Amino acid sequence: MGTLKLFISYCHRDEPLVSNFISHIKPLKDNDLVTEWYDRKIETGNEFQKDIDNNLEKADIICLMISHNFLSSTACMKEKDVSLKLRNEKGVRVIPIILSPCSWTEYKVLSKLLAVPTDGNPVTSYSDQNEGWVDVVKWIKCACQTMIQIQNLKIKAEFDTFLNSTELLEKSHKEKETLLLKDIFVFPKLKYYDDTEKSHKYDSAKFATEVLLYGKIIIAGENQSGKTTLCKELFRIYRNLNFVPVYLEDDNKYLGNPFNKIEKAFSEQYEVAEFEKIDKTRIVPIVDNFHLAKYQEKYIEQYKEFPNQVLIVDDIFGLNIKNQTLIQDYSKFKIREFTALERNELIQKWIQIKENNQIQINSNHLQQSTDEKTEIVENSLGIAFGKGIMPSYPFFILTLLSAQEIQKPLDTEITSQGYCYQALIYLYLRKEGVKNDQIDIYVNFLTELAFWLYNKSSNGLNQEELDEFLKYYKNNFNLPISIMNISKVLSNVNICKFDSFNQYHFCYDYLYYFFIAKYLSEHVEDKKTLINNILSNLHKDENAYITIFIAHHTKSNYILDELLLNAEILFEKYKPATLSTDELSFFDGHEKQIVKAVLPSYEHNVNVERNNLLNHKSAVEDSIQEKQEVQNIDTEAQESELIRNIRLSIKTVEVMGLVIKNRSGSLDLKKLEYIFEQGLNVHLRIITSFLELIQNEQSEQEMVEFLTERIDYIIKQNSDNKEPNIDKIKKLAKEIYWNLNFGVLHGFLTKSIHSLGSNNLLNIAQSMAEKENNPAVFIVNQGIRMWYAKNIRIDEIASRIKQKDFSLTAKRLMQFKVAEHCILHKIEFQKLKEIESKLQLSPNRLLAEKSKQQSE
Repeated sequence: MGTLKLFISYCHRDEPLVSNFISHIKPLKDNDLVTEWYDRKIETGNEFQKDIDNNLEKADIICLMISHNFLSSTACMKEKDVSLKLRNEKGVRVIPIILSPCSWTEYKVLSKLLAVPTDGNPVTSYSDQNEGWVDVVKWIKCACQTMIQIQNLKIKAEFDTFLNSTELLEKSHKEKETLLLKDIFVFPKLKYYDDTEKSHKYDSAKFATEVLLYGKIIIAGENQSGKTTLCKELFRIYRNLNFVPVYLEDDNKYLGNPFNKIEKAFSEQYEVAEFEKIDKTRIVPIVDNFHLAKYQEKYIEQYKEFPNQVLIVDDIFGLNIKNQTLIQDYSKFKIREFTALERNELIQKWIQIKENNQIQINSNHLQQSTDEKTEIVENSLGIAFGKGIMPSYPFFILTLLSAQEIQKPLDTEITSQGYCYQALIYLYLRKEGVKNDQIDIYVNFLTELAFWLYNKSSNGLNQEELDEFLKYYKNNFNLPISIMNISKVLSNVNICKFDSFNQYHFCYDYLYYFFIAKYLSEHVEDKKTLINNILSNLHKDENAYITIFIAHHTKSNYILDELLLNAEILFEKYKPATLSTDELSFFDGHEKQIVKAVLPSYEHNVNVERNNLLNHKSAVEDSIQEKQEVQNIDTEAQESELIRNIRLSIKTVEVMGLVIKNRSGSLDLKKLEYIFEQGLNVHLRIITSFLELIQNEQSEQEMVEFLTERIDYIIKQNSDNKEPNIDKIKKLAKEIYWNLNFGVLHGFLTKSIHSLGSNNLLNIAQSMAEKENNPAVFIVNQGIRMWYAKNIRIDEIASRIKQKDFSLTAKRLMQFKVAEHCILHKIEFQKLKEIESKLQLSPNRLLAEKSKQQSE
């Protein structure tokens, strides 16, 4: 490595002593150990403070020239604070040099540091000050040699390969021979537990500058949550800070001497270097799977001398440590699942590995590819559909992306999405050494086990119940593999295992639903009554998931036919809404009260807008995740019949949509069109029922009165005893009421677009729009085309919204969909001007100017 940068912080009144110091470190400079910087090196015309700050930030060693002058100087004490901050954040070596007698030990932060000359004796106290300076130089030379020795450490090629490896995923990207960690790594969000065990959200990317602040660290994470990957990144971070991280992983319960294990790992990870000569305070043990250690207390006790260390566990509060005071000094974290924001970053990294050329050619290609893959991932994780059935961790997301790009065997009934789940299961089994000719045995075992659990209405089996199942299985199926081996394999790969309540269960919901559905798809004729019951109760998440998986497993017409029959009777007493002028004449009367759609400014940043949306989505997911962890309340029992019917309808349409998206190439055209039509009609019938409700004057009056009372109460609570104007409040309440109604219409149309839309179904949506030729279906068709094909047909939209049957409300809804598209996509200046003109939409800029003029 190069020469170390040494920064001198001093008070100008001590300049003669500083000059002596610079003279004495000349041999260190001549031997290329250091190069010094202090403020006398600032060139004429440069910004004084900026130069000081920049050089302080870049320093490897900071010498604080302590005297009473230094301690009384505001500027010097500020530099002292910055130096200690850099020491804590970057591991910069801070050396207090005591120039003259003063009360420096009164400052605890300084008294903790090893001051020089020896024992903190002032340089001026030496009868010959040169002796003091020689002692100072000796200590600085020692510090330099230690730092340079650590800087010069080189990681062995084999271990560097491990640090860069994505392990099981290294062959997962068809466009890259070996997928490296740097290609796809995204820092996860963590939970940080304070001293009261209250959790706070923490971005692990901050470890790059803050990891030393936390000293001793414990990080917990579920299986496949990315614990080892985070170890690798932390290794890089510590190494960049000139520390000596040592990664430890031991399948043998960490038996043996802890120090011997560190020394052995050090020799395997670094090229020729003597472990004994390394400053122990710079060594950072990173202990993976520490929860497997048999003698955890022994390790923690002996690791006390390492001020920085990382222990990786499966459960922070489940360590086998009797003396809890031993881990009080540890900062505790837990890896969280990826939210929309992190998934988006990961998906974009995956895309950019192979699609950079397309991105350069088409400015919206990245958005289109991201949106397509996001929908695939979120559907597969179950996030788009409910609380989720698969953990939103990078391993699962990347496996789904990889499997989705692999061509599934043509002779199978399973859908592409179903094949993703199957590929993941096969990957698990092969990882544990299961041969191809044995996979069928495991799959059949799991299929029967899942249905046995479902029949028992149980989440798990105790030992007695498991024995009963095993007896049934052996009596009915050939089992050439011992139960012990099967149980061990399934436990090792986290498919099935005993939990802390001693219940044998599936580790992830998607596995459970996958195998139940597999069983039912193979026994359709025998289980029609059960299947019908599932299809009739899709408002329950479990039934909806099982139905989706059945659709993945089989092309049986029976399932689709029953699904369609159920859809046809939902809100059957209502006709599908058209949003025509006749239908919405009562709504159009309030059109001026509805907020106007606004185009983005010409300079708007698409990435900022998308990030805002992702942040909101992530906040919602965080909230759901927090509630699930705190309590698992069944809200279905608390729902009214209307809410239950709406949930049932929405879930039914979502299932129908997933079926046609996954079977878009195998279902015949008329079937596709019919399913699309019936799914859309369910949503449109719900809209009709809603329109009938709000058309009732009494309903409107009751709602406006309720809103008036609430607004009046809020104003009174926040005003200075001023009596609010009741007429203005009523006017505001009415505006809120009609905007809420507009929001419901907008929401159901948006739901239709995303539930039934797909790039492979554009012609189906177009066919439906031509057949029905009404505003509602027109908006849905254009919405599908905009979102999935990134195509706005401006002239077609402009022409249609001018027609007599197109209500003012429908026109406003269409304008909103166009404005939303423009906000989230790159639109050229001339195209925005065209939209402004043809669709009578105003840009943000004009509204802002108008608002400014009104306020002046």
